[in-house]
Amino acid sequence: MQNSIVRKLDVLSVFIAWTLLIVFFVSLGYGKVFSEPNASASHLIYIFGAFSVSVVLHIVLAFFNRCPHCNKCLIVQGFKTPHPVSSGSWDKVVWRWFSGSIVCIHCGQRVVTNGL
Repeated sequence: MQNSIVRKLDVLSVFIAWTLLIVFFVSLGYGKVFSEPNASASHLIYIFGAFSVSVVLHIVLAFFNRCPHCNKCLIVQGFKTPHPVSSGSWDKVVWRWFSGSIVCIHCGQRVVTNGL
């Protein structure tokens, strides 16, 4: 049960990091175009800080999110090409995590994520 919470938090931290990165760049562009030259940019610091915390959380939790077949991290790809049977890359694994099952990018075995 506790492992399932860690796995879900890991995947959610990736989604949160992606969202915060998009919000950061949209806010940066909006501020560059529409704000006054001497306006405060403290909101950008807060958004980037939240992004950094989310990335660090993902890095820590990724070590606990392992494939039961090959014992490698499910969401960390590294520089090696993914297994030919897998869905392609780590971002597709994250995107399909809540569908119920994924294919490990290292060994190509199906991993059930519903009950985990």
